[in-house]
Formats: sequence, structure tokens, C-alpha cells
Amino acid sequence: MAATILSPAAAFAQAAPADDKAANAPQDIIVTARKTSEKLQDVPVAITAFTADDIKAAKIERLSDIAKLTPGLNFTPLFGAQNQLPIIRGAAQTFGQLNVGVFLDGIYLSGKAGVDLELNDLERVEVVKGPQSALYGRNTFAGAINYVTKRPTADLTANAEFTGGTNGLVKGVASISGPLSDTLRFRVGGFFRQFDGFYTSSIDGGKVDFAQNYGGIGTLEWKPDEAFTATLRFSYSKENNGQPPSSIVRTNAAPGIPAGGSATQPRNLLYIGEVPAIPRNGVTVNTRSSPGLPGGSYGDREESIRGSADLEYDFGPVTLTSITAYAKRNAEYTFDGDNTICDRTGGCPSFGFPFAPAIPIGSSAFSLSSNKGYYRDISQEIRLASSGKQVIDWLVGFYYYDNINVGVDRGFSPTTTAGPTAYSAFNPNYSYPLVRLTTKSYSGFGSASWHATDKFTISGEVRYESESQSFAQCPTYYANPSATPPAGVVGCGATPSPIVTSAANPFTGAVTVFPSPAGTAAATAFTATNQTFSFVTPRAILSYKVDPDALVYASYARGAKTGGFNTGLNVFANQRAYQPETTNNYEVGLKSRLFDRQLLFNVAGYYTDWNNQQAVCQNPVSAGGSSTNRSYTCNVAAATIYGIEVETAYRFNDVFSVVGNYAWTHARYDRFVDDSLAQNLTLAGLPPINFNGKSLPYVPEHKFLISPRIDVPTTGDIKLQARADIVYQSKTFVRADNLQNFGDKATVDFRVTATNGAWRLQFFVDNAFDDASPVAGVRFFDTTNYFVSAPLVQGAQRRQFGVSLGYNF
Repeated sequence: MAATILSPAAAFAQAAPADDKAANAPQDIIVTARKTSEKLQDVPVAITAFTADDIKAAKIERLSDIAKLTPGLNFTPLFGAQNQLPIIRGAAQTFGQLNVGVFLDGIYLSGKAGVDLELNDLERVEVVKGPQSALYGRNTFAGAINYVTKRPTADLTANAEFTGGTNGLVKGVASISGPLSDTLRFRVGGFFRQFDGFYTSSIDGGKVDFAQNYGGIGTLEWKPDEAFTATLRFSYSKENNGQPPSSIVRTNAAPGIPAGGSATQPRNLLYIGEVPAIPRNGVTVNTRSSPGLPGGSYGDREESIRGSADLEYDFGPVTLTSITAYAKRNAEYTFDGDNTICDRTGGCPSFGFPFAPAIPIGSSAFSLSSNKGYYRDISQEIRLASSGKQVIDWLVGFYYYDNINVGVDRGFSPTTTAGPTAYSAFNPNYSYPLVRLTTKSYSGFGSASWHATDKFTISGEVRYESESQSFAQCPTYYANPSATPPAGVVGCGATPSPIVTSAANPFTGAVTVFPSPAGTAAATAFTATNQTFSFVTPRAILSYKVDPDALVYASYARGAKTGGFNTGLNVFANQRAYQPETTNNYEVGLKSRLFDRQLLFNVAGYYTDWNNQQAVCQNPVSAGGSSTNRSYTCNVAAATIYGIEVETAYRFNDVFSVVGNYAWTHARYDRFVDDSLAQNLTLAGLPPINFNGKSLPYVPEHKFLISPRIDVPTTGDIKLQARADIVYQSKTFVRADNLQNFGDKATVDFRVTATNGAWRLQFFVDNAFDDASPVAGVRFFDTTNYFVSAPLVQGAQRRQFGVSLGYNF
């Protein structure tokens, strides 16, 4: 097998026809990655696709499950549902818009919080690698992920499945589909999921990463004749999730005197090396509600409504398609803001507040991170495409996108040890910043494929996009009743309301806006600005059909991702906006089926030149605030990424088959100098770090999957399958400085599935050997240790056992 995989040419020469083997060949998958239905193996683009059967067999339920099984795709849950981070082909970022566009039935899902859905009632998932800006637009800078839901059926069908597992897992899904008349069909489905979480708080013993989610989807399909089809979709979901299981890791290197410390109080100023795992009962976050706590309790709460109308008319030689979509998502979260507890006898130093006493041992109520807001999307796409395969196939289209994002940042850092009971007293004195961001985008796009011969095709795609953005900020509370917003900057929606006179400040006795913590003055400011971008993103592809089962191709694509605004309070006026970034991408690939189509063998090699890269910069201490809220997005980096991806599937016989894939990714900065650590490094006697040549964060150099599968021979109607999904990835780095890393990670999932006509029973074990390697990390600060720079890391999904029982008719 190894020789065959490494030598596809030899495999062509050795392949021998065998009629009895053809039935065992992997089946063709139809995808719509290029806005038309094509066989996966005929598309000259690197795509990994999962069918409805794949989704059930592998128990794919979230984006993290897709990432485990897809070469070149990694997923990092950056501390809660608000910061989900899919990474394709090493194009990693932590701030700014996602580099991967995520779509539901071809409709763009905005924001980092909206992309990780409960995946139920899906027909297919497509992961398209490399820039897809020409046809998809909307920040498909490194690739696109498209969830395709099931359509209504001509016959009455229904299914239901119930799942129970360890750690309080209870989940149910159900759907029903069928005809309402000769021309009208429907499909309705719903789900609920409850989970107690893997982790508990070491501070108060409460649940940390729990989940209580439910939702539903409805689809109507009207087809009055063969030419016209109208599809209406509506979905609703509500989520109540706990906090991410995260803790501060105490520094271990670079001893020195921290800022604010005396000569008798040396501390380690940095953490260097592999970050440790987080114990199940060792998460240092508060979970208990307190009077006046924003949102009423810790956790993340979201409510989403989506609706769309797809209209398609087949005129014969051309097909006209219109997709109109609306989405609104309300989101609110309140997390522990410091992730620490004072563990020193005699108390801990409260750096930055010299007038405050030491933090007492056992105290943990220092700060919180909280936000409440909503997202609203409206989009319209119109396409006209040639029908059937012509000498020249073509497509032209127009796309409009309108987004509003409003949020109130309720983060709070009291300057005393009074504790969380003071939140309600501080609220009238503290001016929370309300931020309103808007985006309006217009695009024209097109593609054409010239089939020069039966085997050789030249394809071209291009998109022109113009995008206008606005940013406005105003306070939610304002202490001076006579104050009014400056003229022309009521972009936050209205005059701040309510306008209140603050009570006497508990620290100064003054009747004024609460002056602490750092950044409050900025929170009461009125700001309004806007910017406009436009760019052209072409793609060219040459493809050649060696024979009906082998395709070779080469392509060039330009990727572009829009700029945006830094909304933090501790950035300066000239840092408020950041600019677009671009890539030039080159790819060659082979897609083939060998040995009478029993072996699927696909390989792609790519090279990416990334310019004007959006990276994370940080202001000096003089800007105020902690190390996290001084961070902002800046265009100061450049990177080169290249790699190889291999996908194989071989069915030896009716009983045994193996699926495997491998990705090698070389992702390095060409240029990136960040002074963020300059102060600590100087104190430690070290020079500032130049990140040139460093690895991009969260990107493993090696990642592979081996999935052996056995169809156990049985008698009667019972079918029994056993499979294992063995996934390994090499170490990754937390930040661009490469000082901290996540070690090698290996997970093994087992599934045993029995079906008997309409019934389906599956036993599963996720992460069978309980790999506890952390899954995310950022540079943070240790509140109880002079605020030295320390990594904040998030715990892994731990081992889980369960069983699912389903019924279909």
C-alpha cells in the first residue's frame, strides 16, 4: 500500500481489471463548490466532502469533528463560542475577520460566533481549500466550508435519534419530510442537547463547560413545473453554554523584577516550553452568580433566526438563480475575566493599583469579561449560468451584503478587593462603551470554462468587490446630564440613554464618571469613522483528464480579505482601522481512482505568498489597561506557506477498508517585528523578539488520519460496522513568538454501528485514551503575580462514552 500511495504512476501500470471488485469501489460524491453540481473527482479544486452517511457513521456534530477528519483543516475554539477559529492550509489569525468563509446552503455566516453550528439533518459538508474569493467572496481568504441541509422528499419519511453519554450528555434529533400536494413538499426537523461538561471550577465547584441547546429547521419546496423551483428555509436555535475551561499557567522562565515590584520580590517574567494540561477539577474560573452580575450568570447565551428564499428557473440553455437571505443573532456572554485565584499565604500583590491592599489568599473576584449585542445580515445573490456541458460553460452573478453588528462591552475590573457584590453599585457610575459596526458590500463575479478538447479544459474566474464599513462608539451611560453627543456622531443609534447622574464615587467621593479602570475615559468618548475597500480576485485553472478516472490540474488564485476596525478602548486614533490583506496562491494536484476504482488517491501541493498580513500588535503599558485589552490588529506581517495534502481510500473487499489522509504544512513568517514583549524582555536582560522565520500559531507541521473500517459479516437484515478514527498532529505554537507550545496530540475515536432495516444502534468512544493536551491559548496576564505575561490555556475535549439509537421510516 505504501509503495502504491507514493508511486501513483506505478499504480496505473499495475492496475488490472477485475469485475468482481468494481462493486467495492468508493462511491462518487456530488458537490456544488463551483456553484454547479459536479462529481467531486472531476473538480480541479482540493475539496474534502462528507455525505449524510459519512456524517452519521463518524458522528460529526460540530466543526471540530470536521476538522479532525479533514487534511489541511484545523480548528481552535479560542475561549468560548464568541471566537471559533477554523484554519485552512496554515492561514492562522486570532484577531480580525475569519480567514475561512463558512456558509449554510451557500449563505454566508457572519462573525466568529456563528460558524460552529449543531450539525443536524445535513445532506453534505464541503470543505474547499485555497482562496475561493472569486465565486464565494466574503472573506474566503484561505478556503470555504459549506453546510448543505437535506431537501424535502417526494415520499413521506421520518427519522429520530436519541443519544446518551457520560458527563450528562443527552441529545435528541428528529425530522419528518414528504409531500403536501403534487407541487409542494416540506421538511421539518429539530434537536436538543444537554451536557454537564468535562470540567468543574476549583474555586467554587460549579460546572464550567456545560451546554443546553435546542433548535429547529423548516423547509418548503414548491415546484409547479419542471422549469421552476422555489425553496423557502427557516431555522431557529437557542444556546446556553458555560464558560470555556481555561486557566492561567504560572510563569517558569526569565527571572527578574516585575514592574511595580521591589528588589526583594523577583518573579519569573515569561513562560517558555510546552503548556501543561488542565485538570478536570482545576479550572480557575468563578461560576456562581453574584448580585448585579451582567447577564445574571456566567456563560454564553445565543439566539439565532435565519430565513432564506431560493428561486431557480431553467430557461433551457441558461438557468437563473436568486438567493435572498436574512439572519439575526442575539448574543450575550459573561466570563471570569482574570482566571486566577490568590494562592499565596499573606496575600498577592495587586500591581497597577498601589493604593489598594494586597489581594487576600483565596480571593478570586478580580474582573469579568462581558458583552451583549446582536448581528443582523441581509444578502442577495443573483446568478445566470449556462445549462448542460457546452464547449464553453459560463456563469455571471451579482452579490449584495448588508451587516450590522452592535455590542456593549461590559467588561469590568474593580480596583479593590470588594468582590463581585459591588458590580451593581458600580453600574450607574461606569460608562460601558456601545459599539456599532456596519458593512455594505457589492460584488460582481463570473466564471468560464473552455473545454478545448475532451480532456483539456481552461477555466477562469474573477470577482470585483467594493465594501464600505463604518464604526461608531458612544457610552451607554453618561454622568453629566447636560452633555450631548457631538454633532454628526449619533451613529450608535441614538443619544445615550439613560443619561444619569452618578452616585458619589466610592473611591473619590466626586460626582463624576467613574474614573477607573484604565480605559473608562475612552468608554465615554463619542467616535465615528468609516472606510471603503475594493479589490479584484481572479483565479485560473488548467485541467487535463488523463483517463476517465484520473485528473491533473494546476491553478493560480488571488485571495483577499477585507480590513476592519479595532474596537478596543486602549488603542490610539491612528490604530483604529486596519487594511485588507492579500495572497497569491499556486496549486498543482492529482485526483485519481486506481485498481479498478478500488483505490481513491488524491494529492495536492500548494504555495501561498501572504502580504500585508493582519497580525496582533500591542500598545505599551502607557496606553492603560491589561495586556489583553491593549492588543489590536495591525498590517505589519508577511508569511510564506507551502505544503502537501494526500487523501486515500481503499476497499480491499466486502469486509475491510481503510481511509487515510495526511497534511504537511510549512507556515513561517517572512516579516513580523512586534514590540509587545519589549518591556518584559528588557527586564529579563533579553533583546526584543524578531518573529522572522517563526511558525504561525495553531498550525501543526504534520497531521494525519488513519481510519480502518470493518463490515462484519452477519446473517439476516442486520449489518454491523466497526471503525476507528486515529488522528495525530505535531506540536503547535501559542503565539508568533513561539515561546509556548502545545505538544503533540493524538486522539482515537471508536464507533460500532448496527443497523436492522429502519433501526440503527451506535456505540461510541471519543478520545478513548483521554489525550488532555490543551486546544487553545493566548498571551494573558497573571493577576495575582504583578500582572506578568502568562499564557491562558483552554482544556481539551476529554474521553466520553455513549450510545445512540435511531429509527427511520
